[in-house]
Amino acid sequence: MSRVAFNLTLVLCLTGTSKLWGQSTISNRPFELSTGQGLWGALLPAYSLGLDANGAPVLSENMDALGYHGDLKMVRRFLGTRTSFEARAFYATAESTANGGSSDLTMLSPSAGTLVPLQPGATRLRSDVDNYGFDILLRDTWITRFGGLSAGCAFSYIGFDQTFNSTVDEADLLREKLDSDFRGGKGFVGWDGCLCGHATNIDLLFGFYDMNATYGSEAGLLGAAAEQKMTKNVSTIETNFTTRRDFRQIQVGTTIGVTYFTDLPMIERTVGQPVSIETDDAVTLRFLFEILL
Repeated sequence: MSRVAFNLTLVLCLTGTSKLWGQSTISNRPFELSTGQGLWGALLPAYSLGLDANGAPVLSENMDALGYHGDLKMVRRFLGTRTSFEARAFYATAESTANGGSSDLTMLSPSAGTLVPLQPGATRLRSDVDNYGFDILLRDTWITRFGGLSAGCAFSYIGFDQTFNSTVDEADLLREKLDSDFRGGKGFVGWDGCLCGHATNIDLLFGFYDMNATYGSEAGLLGAAAEQKMTKNVSTIETNFTTRRDFRQIQVGTTIGVTYFTDLPMIERTVGQPVSIETDDAVTLRFLFEILL
């Protein structure tokens, strides 16, 4: 379904191009290259491995993470037409550590779902998440009295790599990985103009993806290794706000972006069954400082 949506938007985008002298209300440069560095926030599906003697979760993490985000963007404007070609690549990473007290522990084996009792010990869970990807876009811009109104389409790839390392009294307990790849297309609308005297871009994007998720665990105290896979169609809604200004003959700016995922994979555990992959919604946020190179 995502491939059909992408092909349709690509045809509409290409057939809509025609000769116009306007290209953008905020820039007449035929080529721009910018880089952004800043903060990345993620509200991802929660993780939990076991229970203590009172039935409370241990080795659990809500997966609300704060980390680093890097961005590289390119714009190629075909002056004399309304069409521009754009590309963006990004990488984000975050990690967190959750510590627990000492008590009797009960865990589920990933391979079979059997209950595995463990001796009391201080628990620690370290989780890492990497988010990366790229977009390749075609945009048409119409110059109006209200600024530049644009629409376009994009091919998009997004990847999430999550790692969970659990220990008890500093001894390795379990290592799990949950990776997901999103391939699909986006359709978007945008506006550019001056806001409070500064050049500004606002984009609203709707994405449709085929998601492939894989789970893997290593053999250890909780039994044999396990593997699982799943595929699913996923939609996203994304908005980006960028504003720029001149600082000592260098154009700098800030970008605020929010992306909502209808589905992101999570690890599901059920007594008597091998571990499985389920999904829940998720949100990522970014705040970047940008420099036009």
